[in-house]
Amino acid sequence: MSPEMREIKLQELHFDPENPRLPMHLRYAPEREVLDYLLLECNLIELMLSIGQQGFFIGEPLLVVKKDDGYIVVEGNRRLGALKLLQKSAVSNVKPAQVRRVQDESTIQPDLIPSLIFEKREEILTYLGYRHITGIQPWDALAKARYLRQLRARIPNEHAEAHKILAKEIGSKAPTVAKLLTGLTLIDKARDLGILSELKLKEEEIPFSLLTTGIGYENICRFIGIENSSDVEANNINESNFKEFLTWAFVKNSGSATVLGESRNFDKLARIVGNDQALKELRRGTPIEAADLYTSGPLEAVRKLMLEAEHRINSAQAGLSYADGFDSNDVIQSERLKRASAALFGALNNLVNPVD
Repeated sequence: MSPEMREIKLQELHFDPENPRLPMHLRYAPEREVLDYLLLECNLIELMLSIGQQGFFIGEPLLVVKKDDGYIVVEGNRRLGALKLLQKSAVSNVKPAQVRRVQDESTIQPDLIPSLIFEKREEILTYLGYRHITGIQPWDALAKARYLRQLRARIPNEHAEAHKILAKEIGSKAPTVAKLLTGLTLIDKARDLGILSELKLKEEEIPFSLLTTGIGYENICRFIGIENSSDVEANNINESNFKEFLTWAFVKNSGSATVLGESRNFDKLARIVGNDQALKELRRGTPIEAADLYTSGPLEAVRKLMLEAEHRINSAQAGLSYADGFDSNDVIQSERLKRASAALFGALNNLVNPVD
């Protein structure tokens, strides 16, 4: 059946509890909590101003499905939030002064909302894929993954075939679909294993696209216990390694940076976790750049580290001519460098020219 266009009373319209953009803790949450989130995270004030001055654009109706006590808005939850807060009777816990100001300045408070009524939620999902995954209003990576999981639930095929079907539906590629779903599984695993709580990581704060970039490396997949980025079941997770990976990638240290640093360092991390000596160095606190040197072998690592140290000392020496303000602490630091250099020389000399 074709969807039916109808004006529906605002009080009959309800937020979608499975909205991919909502954090997990807000699924099926009271309307007040959802409104608070939308106000804080979804720039609702500007949308309220627009609707309050120009009215609701009839050319872009809400997409809804029937519910016992009204209708679920599958597409248009942000607009629904703005409409509800525009009503004079609405009271906000978040940004109350701004909300009241917009209510007072608005000349239009729509109560009958143009809506397109569908028989089943599934009828709307494919449309959402084109619009929010490859279309004009893309969701972030985590929302895309949650949406794809909803689509996947209605496809009975094996994973590989299902990913191809989903890719066709949303205008994407099967490996991309698989990687997003695998990333979402890993988030679920981290939550269920208590790793997120232990590391004090919030699901919504994890850069999901960074996670899916990481599992694009074979060594990283092997390290955390998945076959590849298409292992959407992730049944053989290595819990301790997985925790280490999440720590390196997402937990910020005292300097407000992670061990990984930038996403381009994933190639280094992939080499490191595939090399026992390099991995040992990373685990004992060696910076990722230095630990990566060990992937070419300890001998080459030491040689490169000595060359780098020489270069840095020479640069410091050159800087003496145009820097000022040195004090006794700087002299002490240079003395420590002298001792470290002498100790390194002595140890190397004994190795190369052992005394009988």
